[in-house]
Amino acid sequence: MVAVGRAGAEADLKLKDWSNCTAGEACFKVNSPSLAMVGTNAGAFGAGTGLYPGGGLGSFCVVFVFSDATGWHYSNVSCAQNPGYMPGPADHVTVSSGCANARTDPSATAKVVACLPNNTEVAVDSAPVFADSHIWWHLAGRGWMAHDFLALSSRG
Repeated sequence: MVAVGRAGAEADLKLKDWSNCTAGEACFKVNSPSLAMVGTNAGAFGAGTGLYPGGGLGSFCVVFVFSDATGWHYSNVSCAQNPGYMPGPADHVTVSSGCANARTDPSATAKVVACLPNNTEVAVDSAPVFADSHIWWHLAGRGWMAHDFLALSSRG
């Protein structure tokens, strides 16, 4: 899980792995893999960017992955200095127009229970779930929402 996520994040961010850096280079480093959050066929782990060797001028990142019958796959990475927010206790819904659906279950076909407009503050209260080709997060008191509306892709 971590190896797939690391490779995807390094490619998206156009950074080398910390173990391959030389003095003064901007690099990517996975934080403690034992602290990774693993849900149902989806997970997330902390990482960071910074100048090697001290890590200065960097940012905190979260790498998002999902699993299917063929194994683990990279979804996206969101860093504190990127525009947008990361799923957590004080997250925000991100839509370019209209609203994002909150559903009864982590499924694109589940009943819609709310349509939340851009910048609505929500609280993510579970580990991620991968279903119907999406990573889903449970929003306290609101239902399930697709990852795409809670964490902006760095591929934007």
